[in-house]
Formats: sequence, C-alpha cells, structure tokens
Amino acid sequence: MATPKKTPLSRIRPSKRPTIAPPEKSPYSVTKSPTATSLKPAPIHLTHPDKILDTETQLTKQQLADYYWAIAPYMLPHISGRPISLVRCPEGSTETCFYQKHLTDTLPPGIEPIDIPNQRTGKPEPYITLSTPEALASLAQISVLEVHPWGSRNQDLEHPDRLIFDLDPDPSIPWPVLAASATEIRKRLQQLGLESFLKLTGGKGLHIVLPIQPEHDWATIKDFTHAFALEIEHSNPQLYLTKMSKAARKDRIFLDYLRNERGATAVAPYSPRARTGATIAMPLPWSDLKPNHKLAERPTFHAASFSDWKSRLHHDPWKQLPSLRQHLTPELLAQFKTSK
Repeated sequence: MATPKKTPLSRIRPSKRPTIAPPEKSPYSVTKSPTATSLKPAPIHLTHPDKILDTETQLTKQQLADYYWAIAPYMLPHISGRPISLVRCPEGSTETCFYQKHLTDTLPPGIEPIDIPNQRTGKPEPYITLSTPEALASLAQISVLEVHPWGSRNQDLEHPDRLIFDLDPDPSIPWPVLAASATEIRKRLQQLGLESFLKLTGGKGLHIVLPIQPEHDWATIKDFTHAFALEIEHSNPQLYLTKMSKAARKDRIFLDYLRNERGATAVAPYSPRARTGATIAMPLPWSDLKPNHKLAERPTFHAASFSDWKSRLHHDPWKQLPSLRQHLTPELLAQFKTSK
C-alpha cells in the first residue's frame, strides 16, 4: 500500500486545558510511584526506553509500554476493530501534544489501516486501527498518551454501537453532586429499559456509556442523545446545560452529546491521559457513586501506579459491556426526538 500524505494534525497545548490535582482524600490517588517497574516487560523494542513521559510520576516509555501490555486484555475489547485517534506527546505530558487519526509511515508495526470515505469528497482515507496487545504496547514507542476509539466498528462504520453522555462539570461542582447527577441519569436510562456503564474521564468529568445494537445511523443517534440531554437540562436548568458556551457553564454540568456523531471519539477505558500525572480514564462500578462509599472525593488513578490499583480488575465493571445487546426501539426514538 502506498504511504499516504501526512495529514495536518490538530495541536493540543496542555496550558489550554485545566490540570486537575488529585484529591488528597482519594484512597487510589498515587503519584511519583515506581511500582510500574514491577510489571512484566512488554515484548517490543523501544528506543530510549528510559525517556520520561510524565515528570510528576516519572513515567517512562518502558513503563508506559508495560502498562499497555498489562492492560491490553481489558482495554482491547473496547478499541479493537474500531477506528482510533491517538494523542502523541513526544516531549511528555506537559509539552505540546497532537492528535493523529491517519495511518502514516511513522507508526510502529502492528498498526493497521481502515479505509474510511471522506464525507465531503467520498475519497477513502486510511485511518488507524489495531487489534493486538503488541500493537497496543507499541504505542509507547511513539509516546501515545491517549487512545480514542470511534463509537462504531470497522465492519459497520455508519451504525454506532455505543452512545456516550459526557458529564463535564465546572470546577466548582463538588464530586458528590457530579456523582449524584450520573446516578440520576443512569436511573432515567434504566426507566427506558437501558443499562449503562460508568467511566472516569481521567480529568474532572464522567462518561456514561450505553451499548446498543448497530441498527441506526449517526444522525438518528445524535438526535436521540440530544433530545435525552435536553430533557435532563429542562428537569434542572440550574445544574445542567447542553450548549457549549463556556461563559454559561459556571456552577453547572455540561451535558456533551456531540460525541455521538460520525468521526467523533471519546477516550478509551483504561487509556492514560495527556496531562500532568498521566491519569487513567477508569471504568467504575456504579456502587462507587453511592453517598456512603469510601470514595468521598473524586478518585484519581495513574499509569505509573498501576500495580497499586490493578486489583480492581478482579471485578472489571465493564466486563459485560461488549456482550450486552440493547435496542433503541422505534417507540424510544419517537419519544426522544428534537424535531418532534
């Protein structure tokens, strides 16, 4: 296959994004931990394996590769066979990072192409996909600190099988309020006969993920999630909003439904984040949000301290997600429609 021309990549400057300090009361907040070195080494070749990718936790390329290798059985079911975007940070988490979604000759072996027609021109473009633990671990070689999959699979790109409600709180929103909001949204989905799954974003927010059968196109799914988010907003406009205006977000939770459109992505479960601390987008059991739970503050997990929290994987809260079959019925779609 001929090597495609490199596509201009979106630049991310960490200074543009707020850094969330780990709360002192979180029992899982561990920084500057060397315990990742006890992991089984990933069977891949790295240049400069001791290069530091996160100064706060002293995470190295080798440790990142070992983390990806160890977490692969839990992360791959949610990214394998999907187009993915990568966030690469060649100089580390505190320096300029960039997105890459197209296959280029700079990527390590094991990264595969998936041709996706450009919506405007119809011309196929080679996007990135991967399916093996070796390919996942090899992302450390090119300093990938975030992995973002599509909400649809390679064999059926135009029909998503996962919906995401992104709860993005203003910094003034305390963790108990955010936790209660996510619990309320889960209950509303359960009343519709839909089960959902919970994930820390690795920042200040939460993702509520809804697996569905790939029976509807992106426009239908976006309309459904928009209408559902509007209903939540109307139920408590003092707390929620669905518009992106940052000026209006003070003391509110932004309900971002825009991840449910073609080409949009969301950070993968168990992916590190390209931010100080290399925090993890961690799946949580819903029980962690109960008011009397020991997580009284927002929990924070780090790639460099995987050995300290890997016991949580004994009860993977997302284990059943890939096999759960749920349908958005015609009745539901008619009930939640912005144009009705």
